[in-house]
Amino acid sequence: MLQRKQTVFLLLAVLCGVLTFFFPVDTFLRGDQAYIFRTTGLFLPDGTPVPDASTKVPFAAVIGVLSAALLIAVFLYRNRPRQILFVRSSYILLLAVVAFLFITDTSITAYLEKGGNVTNHYGASALLPVLMLMFAFLAERGIRKDEALVKSMDRLR
Repeated sequence: MLQRKQTVFLLLAVLCGVLTFFFPVDTFLRGDQAYIFRTTGLFLPDGTPVPDASTKVPFAAVIGVLSAALLIAVFLYRNRPRQILFVRSSYILLLAVVAFLFITDTSITAYLEKGGNVTNHYGASALLPVLMLMFAFLAERGIRKDEALVKSMDRLR
C-alpha cells in the first residue's frame, strides 16, 4: 500500500537526494578567495571548476542513482522482500557515500591549506546524505514491521 509511513520516509529520502544538487557540501575560504565544494566537484564562486582538485568519486551520479532506487522502492510495496533488498542496499551505499564525502572534504581542505590558512563552513548537502540514510533506515524498519504483520496474519488463518 502506498499509504504507509515507509512511503513517506522513502519520499523524504528521495527529496533529500534531490536537494543535494542545489546546496554546497562545504565552502572554503583561503584569504579572500572562496571555493565551493558541491557533489559535482570543487568550484570557484563564479562557477568555474578548479582543475587541480577533481573529486575521485562521482557523488552526483551515485546520489542520483540512489535517489532513483529509493523512488523505485516506493512502488515495490507488493513485493516487500524485494523492497527491503532495495532499501538495505541503498543505505549500505549511502554509508559509503557519506564516508567518501567527508574523506574528500578532508583531502580538499589539505589541498587548499598548501596555499595558506583555510576556514570552512559546511553546507546543507553535508547533512542531506545523512538524512537520506536515516530515512532509508526508518523506511526499512517500517517495511519489516509490515512483513511481520502479514506473516502473523497468515498464521492465524
